[in-house]
Amino acid sequence: MTQRVGPLLAVAWCVVAPLITAGCARQRSVATTPAAADSTSAHDPVTLRVTNSNWSDVRIYVSRGTMWVRLGTVTTNSTGEFTVPAEFLTYAGTVNLIADPVAGRSVWTSLLPAIQPGDEFELVIENVLQYSHLVVR
Repeated sequence: MTQRVGPLLAVAWCVVAPLITAGCARQRSVATTPAAADSTSAHDPVTLRVTNSNWSDVRIYVSRGTMWVRLGTVTTNSTGEFTVPAEFLTYAGTVNLIADPVAGRSVWTSLLPAIQPGDEFELVIENVLQYSHLVVR
């Protein structure tokens, strides 16, 4: 009788083993739609142009939660261009754009709007900081 059980166990193992391993396997998502394939281009870094009309040099930051990234400084009466990191663009709406005058006590801040491919940002920092504005083109 033991001679009959051995082949039956082998056949049972051959049937059950692939089912067990297939249940534990990870499925990979496949981009089947054109929108999914183009999603990487929607999150390419975006250029931010900053025109500083303030009497002080201004430091430019982007922040999300407690993470701040300094983009750079724009001297008075000049224009600078910065690249906003792509990882900040995926969370637009919860990302702040901050202008911090070097010789000032107050900062100007604005939520970064949702970004579409081809959008251009221009931040105009006015002499009176509260009148500064962000333009999306």
